[in-house]
Amino acid sequence: MTVRATARPGAEPRVPLPRVFWLLFTGVLLNRLGILVPSFLALFLAAESGIGPGATGILVGVWGAGSVAGSLAGGVLADRTGARGAILVSQVTAIGACAVLAAVAQPAVLGVAAFLAGCASTLHKPAGTVVVAQALPEGEHVRAFGLLYWASNIGAAISPAVSGFLLSASGYWLIALNVTTALAYVGLARLLPGPRPRAAAAPTDATDATGAAGAADGADGAGDGGRETLRGLLAPFRSPATAWFLALSFCLAAIYLQKQSALPLDMKAHGLSSQVYGLVVSLNGFLIITTQPLVSRLTRRLAVDVQFLCAAVLVAVGFGANAVAAGPWTYAAALVVWTAGEMLLVPQASAFLVRHAPPGRAGSYQGAYGFVWNLGLVVGAPVGMAVLQTWGSVALWTGALLLGLAAAAAHALTMLRGRARPVGDTP
Repeated sequence: MTVRATARPGAEPRVPLPRVFWLLFTGVLLNRLGILVPSFLALFLAAESGIGPGATGILVGVWGAGSVAGSLAGGVLADRTGARGAILVSQVTAIGACAVLAAVAQPAVLGVAAFLAGCASTLHKPAGTVVVAQALPEGEHVRAFGLLYWASNIGAAISPAVSGFLLSASGYWLIALNVTTALAYVGLARLLPGPRPRAAAAPTDATDATGAAGAADGADGAGDGGRETLRGLLAPFRSPATAWFLALSFCLAAIYLQKQSALPLDMKAHGLSSQVYGLVVSLNGFLIITTQPLVSRLTRRLAVDVQFLCAAVLVAVGFGANAVAAGPWTYAAALVVWTAGEMLLVPQASAFLVRHAPPGRAGSYQGAYGFVWNLGLVVGAPVGMAVLQTWGSVALWTGALLLGLAAAAAHALTMLRGRARPVGDTP
C-alpha cells in the first residue's frame, strides 16, 4: 500500500469546491434524511403489513443483503454510466421499492422490495467518488470526502426524529418522505456530469499494475459486457495494494459495526435501557457533525498511512474499553475514542482508493470498499453476538481490541515497507 510523495495531503493550496460538488453534497444529505433504514423498515412492516416479527426479521436481513450487493453493483454502474446515471438508477429503484412496500402485503413480494430498497441505499454511493475524482484535484479529495461524510451524518442525525414523527401519524408518510427525497435527488442528479470516454488505463501506482491491467482488458473487450463487468468487480481485489487495504478495512468494519449488534445487548446486560443506548450512540453523530470539518483540517498534513494507523488504534482501543465500561458515561467515553477513529478513517479511505484506481475505475474501487464494509456487519454481527452470549462481554471486547491492534500493526508494517522501498517499486 505504497503512497507516492506527490499524494501527500495538504501539498496543494485549497481551491473553492465547484458547483457540481455542492449539488452532490445536497443530494447526499437529502438521501440520508429520507432513506428507509432497517429499523424504520421493521417498524413500517409491523405497523402496515401485518406480518409477524419472524418474517420482519428475515426481510430486514434481505435488506442488508441488498445493501451489500448494491455497493458492488453501484461501483461498476458509476464507472460505466457516470455519476448521473448511477444516482438516477438508485433513486428510481428506491421509488419502485417504496411503491411495492406501500401496495403489497405478500411476504415474497415484500422480500423483493426489501432487497431493492437495500440495493438503492448503497447503489448511489460510489457515484460520489466519481464526481470527486473528476471535478477536484487530488489534494482536495480528503476534504471533499470529509464533507460528503459530514452531509451523510447530518441527514442521519435528523432522520430518526423526522421518521419517528411521520411514522406516529402513518407509515405511509414514511414512504412519502423516501419518495420525496428520492425525487429531489433525481432532480439534482440530472445536473451532474454524464459518463466520460473510457481512457486507456495506466497504473496510478506501480502496486496497482494488476488493477490497471484489468481495466485495459475491459476496454479491449468492450463488446463483452459481462466479462467487462466481472473485471470491474474483481479489479480492486486483484490489486495488491487495495486488496490488502480492503482486508484490513473488513477487520475494522467487523469491530466498528458491533455498535449495531453486540453493543446494545451488552449495555442492556449492564442494566441500561434502550433509551440510554440511543442517547449514547447519538453522541457519535453529534461529534461527527460538530467536529468532522475541523478534524479533516487538522490532520490533512499527516501521511495517509499514519492516519490509517491512528484510526485502527482508536477503533481498537475505543471498542476494547467497553470491556471495563459499566455505566452510560464510561460507554460514552469509549464512544468518543472510536468515533475519532471513524472520522480519520472514512474520508482518507475514499481518497486512498481514488488514488489507486486505474482510469475509469474509481466507482468500482469505492464500491469494493462499501462491499467489505457492509460485509463486516453481515459477518461481524452474528460472530460478535455469539461471543457475547457464550463467553461474555470481556471476551468480546478484548477480542475486538486485539483484532483492531493487529490491523494497526499491519498498517504500521505497510508504512515501514513503503518508506524502505524506493518510490514506484512493487511489493
